[in-house]
Amino acid sequence: MNKQPVPLSVTVSELISWIFFPPLVATVFFVFLIFWYSADFNQGLRWIVAISPFLIFLPLLFFAVSYRLGWVSDIDFTDRRERPAFLFGFIASMAIAAAISYFLHVPLKFFVYLFSGMVLLIELAIISLYWKISLHTAVTTSVLTAVVVLGGVAFAPLFLLIPVVVWARVLLKKHTVAQAIGGAVLAFITTIIIFNIFGFYFLGTGL
Repeated sequence: MNKQPVPLSVTVSELISWIFFPPLVATVFFVFLIFWYSADFNQGLRWIVAISPFLIFLPLLFFAVSYRLGWVSDIDFTDRRERPAFLFGFIASMAIAAAISYFLHVPLKFFVYLFSGMVLLIELAIISLYWKISLHTAVTTSVLTAVVVLGGVAFAPLFLLIPVVVWARVLLKKHTVAQAIGGAVLAFITTIIIFNIFGFYFLGTGL
């Protein structure tokens, strides 16, 4: 029996989902900000060595162990009930990363980005107890909103990427339209509010 070919739309959606895989998007932007705000390469490297174990490596290790033990069934956390435990563990690691960045005297904008991400994760973990909100659209929107807040209006067209991610997650049946859009709306509002509290305003002065 011939195997049915995978529709192009599904292939494109899967590619988009991998490109905007939440840990990948957050890590790339984290590394970019490190070297953007550090005085030189050596300082940036010191910040990465101090912060990345808690922001990147420990969460990845926790996921690997959780997957091995059967606590999570797949990389997308398709089963909503598997999300909160991992997210709350990630929140603890992120809180340590934010504390370390504070004591390293990193620029306030960089610290606020970490703090806003932690607040968003807390919200996502709580909501995931009851509803399968999209992590893909939430993290992507959080990063893009931070880019626009820090970079200014010139980066606003990047928001056009959000409907693309929404489309991909809905087409793959990973989320409903409401869940995908809900993640984006929550992330946008949260990121804007946190940055505003610290005096960095949407479409403001830039990096």
